[in-house]
Amino acid sequence: MIDVNEKKNKIISFLETSGPSLPVRIAKAIQMDPVFASAILSELLGSKQIKLSHMKIGSSPLYLLPGQEQKLEDQTDNLKSVEKEAYLKLKEIKLITDETETPATRVALRNIKDFATPFKFKEKIMWKYTFTPDEEINKLLSPPEKTPEPEEEPEVKEPKEEIKEEKQEPIKPEPKEPKPEKEPENVPKAWEVKKEEIKHIKEESKKVEPIFDKPQATKSTSDEAISAPLKKSFLEQVEEFLENKDTSIISIEEVDKKKVIAKTQNNEEKALLFAFNKQRVNETEIMTCYKEAKKQNLPYHIIILGNLTKKMNDTIDAYKKLLKIERLTP
Repeated sequence: MIDVNEKKNKIISFLETSGPSLPVRIAKAIQMDPVFASAILSELLGSKQIKLSHMKIGSSPLYLLPGQEQKLEDQTDNLKSVEKEAYLKLKEIKLITDETETPATRVALRNIKDFATPFKFKEKIMWKYTFTPDEEINKLLSPPEKTPEPEEEPEVKEPKEEIKEEKQEPIKPEPKEPKPEKEPENVPKAWEVKKEEIKHIKEESKKVEPIFDKPQATKSTSDEAISAPLKKSFLEQVEEFLENKDTSIISIEEVDKKKVIAKTQNNEEKALLFAFNKQRVNETEIMTCYKEAKKQNLPYHIIILGNLTKKMNDTIDAYKKLLKIERLTP
């Protein structure tokens, strides 16, 4: 007969010494089958004696005692690359304004709930490093309003010193002083200098304009339709495209200028998205997408910039059960 209370005490003492742990390690520590160990862990969760992390190692979260939240930092090497970059940035500067970050960082901040806490300040979404004291956050938010005051003081003192110098100059009996005022006839006046600067700026701007005019003239209308959305980042294009399909990105697996791999959700259906920043995808790439989706047991969705060719359609038929492929339009 299993003594459940004894096992619960063993789990708590193990977490006290080892810190946040995977369920497999806990099961080994209390010498129980993982299935039975998970049942006892869920009871401890229900009574709030232990907590569950948002961060996962593989597909498993970590179990920890209340007050051990900061010890999760020891496991941050298991975060995905984008999430780890967002974590390190937030830990360093302690405060981030959501709207100033890239879409990838904004998604990552929403995924690292153990380390990023959102709040609103002046109708803007802000993220604070969870373990930073509120007093320090208040200091970071308040300085912008107070810093201009000390800057005005030196500006008032400088003209006072100049006035004193002007008063001392007439005391020196130098009759030749008025001559230097007449001699610098070739020195341009202030308004003349401004005119020359304006001319110089206009000349430079004329040199810059043709650099942008020439490529626009050589582009065909079809090329312009493709290049116009590229002014935004590829990830932003993909997000806008998905919004029109009532689909949202729930987590990013990989992102760069050439492709985006992410998990998406449409209503209750989850899928794996592969977006390629190019006109065509070949059979090898489709096969790679198929294998990755099969590994995660998810349907997958491919987005490209160009139109589908007959050969691509033939390849798609071979993977029709899981695959959906579309052309990215602005």
